[in-house]
Amino acid sequence: MKFRNISDLTDKDLLETPFEFLIMKLNDICIVSLNRKLKELDLTINQANFLVVINTEESLPQSYISQLLNIRGGSVTKALKRLEEKGFVEINPNPENKSKNIVKITPKGRNATEEFSRAITEIENEIFKDYTSDEQEKLKIMLRDISKKYFELN
Repeated sequence: MKFRNISDLTDKDLLETPFEFLIMKLNDICIVSLNRKLKELDLTINQANFLVVINTEESLPQSYISQLLNIRGGSVTKALKRLEEKGFVEINPNPENKSKNIVKITPKGRNATEEFSRAITEIENEIFKDYTSDEQEKLKIMLRDISKKYFELN
């Protein structure tokens, strides 16, 4: 089977293509699209993921962010320092335990997260304009359920 991208696949090719390959290629395409917007915001996809998590609360313990993103402490510290240097977050010692940090999103970080979320919504609206709300919902449910099954295998 020869092709350059997913859109070149025929229906017959799709039947012979592993699901995992399709998901990986779709992920690659999505990241390229999102990275264009993120570049304007001076963010990487990983930094955007951090901001989305941090933006859910007024402030979060650094250890909780590490747990939510399933990333080790040292890597979280480095990523948060970069976000702090860019003015997206503030990192302060936890008043209850000085050896731990509390991370707070700044107005700049909140604005960037909102712009990033808007960009995702615009992309999704364009991609799914030919699908009904019911079809979109079913796809999301299926992807969630597939994700759960992969998680259970590991």
